Amino acid sequence: MLARVAESMYWIARDVERADTYARLLEVSHAMALERDATIVGGRHTVWEPLVEITGDLDQFLVNHRRADERSVVWFLSLNPANTNSVVSCIRRARRNARGVRDLLPTELWEALNGIYLDLRAWPPGRISTEGVYPFCRMVRRSSHLIQGMADQTMRQDAPWHFLRIGRFLERAEKTARLLEAKFHFARPADPLAIAPVDLYHWQSLLRSAGADEAYLRMELGISSPLEIARFLIVDEYFPRSVNYCLGQVADSLDALVVADVMSVHASALVRARAARGEIMRDADRLVGSVVGSLMDRVQQRCNGIHEALDGSCFALSSHGEGGAQYAQAARQAQN
Repeated sequence: MLARVAESMYWIARDVERADTYARLLEVSHAMALERDATIVGGRHTVWEPLVEITGDLDQFLVNHRRADERSVVWFLSLNPANTNSVVSCIRRARRNARGVRDLLPTELWEALNGIYLDLRAWPPGRISTEGVYPFCRMVRRSSHLIQGMADQTMRQDAPWHFLRIGRFLERAEKTARLLEAKFHFARPADPLAIAPVDLYHWQSLLRSAGADEAYLRMELGISSPLEIARFLIVDEYFPRSVNYCLGQVADSLDALVVADVMSVHASALVRARAARGEIMRDADRLVGSVVGSLMDRVQQRCNGIHEALDGSCFALSSHGEGGAQYAQAARQAQN
């Protein structure tokens, strides 16, 4: 399998997943700002500045913005072409990669990806201010789900498809871990075993940010403990956005690539994926508030290690060729 094809598939999936994640975070943060949390404490906006820190883009944001508020952060994360991790930049990059491997993609998938790219290009910046964040985020999320569904339902489950899955689930694991680490850093629950009534909305928002609110409530656990929420988002083996589930999918696809003789049974990426899952399961039964943040930091390092292993053994364009600088910068953002 060509290294160029493997890398293109991987980054198509990562960029579409990242656009979906940022759209969800924008939507939840907008709702928080409207309902109760639009306040400034110590010169910091309690909703919008933490959001830019969660995405790992604060340093880049502060280059052109004095402070984080709704107008500047929404523009920066949605339509700003200068931000390599804005929604529009992610979709543009995914489309460019898809165009390079178009002969391997179903026509419907290419049309869906090209369609959202054209929609975003035609989206006037002022429209978000007049119509609100919700229509924009909903369009992006529905399009990303359509693209992911088409990949799963219309592609042969061969090596290119597995690189798509690896990109999607590695990105998802890293962002869930980052979200949890940031939440336990900012919120610092006084009692990890109980949620104070005044903090209930914050923890509900965490579940919505991870797309987990309805799945969690159906387990009838109740939103009563930060550690129960953390355990669900870290360990649950059936929820498709938990860290454990995502890393399991990455390991399964790497196993399939070994069977297909695309990589060695001793491949570093596979070894690191298995080690990351083992570390999660070892620490799952002894989670406390201080452990969640450090564990999630290690998970992000593990995800970065898996990426680096793939980059060194399977990919071709990370440091040269068309778009090489953007690839490198996107990879650095994933590691910040």
